[in-house]
Amino acid sequence: MSAMFNNSLANSLFGSRNTIWSGSFFSASNLGDLGLMKSGVYTKMLKSYYEKVGSDTETKKSSSSSSNNSPTWDDIRKKYVTPEVKVDAKAEEAGKALSSVKSTSQTLSTDASALANMDFDKSSRDDIYDAVKKMADSYNAVVDSAKKSNVTSISKSVSWMTDDTKARTKQLEKMGITIGTDNKITVDKDKFAQANLTDIKSLFKGSGGLADRHAQRANGLVNLASNQMLMNSGRSLYSSTGVLK
Repeated sequence: MSAMFNNSLANSLFGSRNTIWSGSFFSASNLGDLGLMKSGVYTKMLKSYYEKVGSDTETKKSSSSSSNNSPTWDDIRKKYVTPEVKVDAKAEEAGKALSSVKSTSQTLSTDASALANMDFDKSSRDDIYDAVKKMADSYNAVVDSAKKSNVTSISKSVSWMTDDTKARTKQLEKMGITIGTDNKITVDKDKFAQANLTDIKSLFKGSGGLADRHAQRANGLVNLASNQMLMNSGRSLYSSTGVLK
């Protein structure tokens, strides 16, 4: 009885000539399968099976697609997930104009602030001229960039800035600074060198001076351009009733 039990147990664990091909649960882990593994039979069987499964899948997909004209995942992805981006020429130009206004205004803010905070008494006339000329150049760049923008708030702000400058025409002319018909300013170096330092200081130095006023106006333009750019991209900081345009 014990011998029969042991023989049965051994056959179930290690397999016998009869159970190797039985397809029973235990046959999958039989040591008797070792020979088949070494011969490559299993590998060939698996390869053949997966090739058949893949072929059947592609055939079904092709058959299904041709029979009901249903879109494939690639069709959906191309149409909805990665749609072709069409660039609006007008929107692109508007974006460039706003970017230019923002950039030139940032420069004007820096240059005007530097002039307003300059120590005129300890600076040479050449250094003062350079600071005034630098602000004039950045001021003119803002005037030019604003002409390319169709945003009303930006146009008005630049108009206020140029009007503020025109209101001081006589003071500016004393130091060789003139305003053109295009609202841009020009600095004559020789005339500026002969100007009274007190006049220069009273016009440009400190809080409330022309340089400081230009710096504040420039900061406002930076914000206007930035907010408009956000609004154009659908991420406006303002509500539909608070758009500055």
